[in-house]
Amino acid sequence: MALKSYIVISDIRTPYVQGTGVPHRPQEVRFKLIRKGEIIKGELKHANNKPAFVLVNGALVVPLSAVKELVTKDVSSGADGSTTGEKKPIKLPSINKIKYIDALIVGALVGVGGAYLSEKQGWLGEPDKKNKLYGALIGGAVALYGLYRYKAYLKEKSKEKE
Repeated sequence: MALKSYIVISDIRTPYVQGTGVPHRPQEVRFKLIRKGEIIKGELKHANNKPAFVLVNGALVVPLSAVKELVTKDVSSGADGSTTGEKKPIKLPSINKIKYIDALIVGALVGVGGAYLSEKQGWLGEPDKKNKLYGALIGGAVALYGLYRYKAYLKEKSKEKE
């Protein structure tokens, strides 16, 4: 059984049978919607020595007209097909905005918690909403600055290694 990957090129509804488990109720035929662009793994089946359909999960029959075989290549090979021998690590792009937003949220939560603790200890006098707001603003600002300095430190360390 050789499972291959296929990409769906058009929306299809493929039937499957679901058993009800109740003796006096018959089995039900249901349909599963497979959207265009989905990648499925299945086994190519033949009829009359010709490819006929793809069997997915042993139950779903997908016609060949709705799928295309997914062919992958080795990225470390050259244009002529010879392997270069060195493998370069894949570096995923970092999403800086999300890191800064996460730092802002965590810093604000820590700032609000610090203001709340200070009010409970009696260091700030009477409880006030402004104290928590100032704590959130200061905590968020400190977290953003800390992340900025940390990134600058990492960039400096990487330049030293080169």
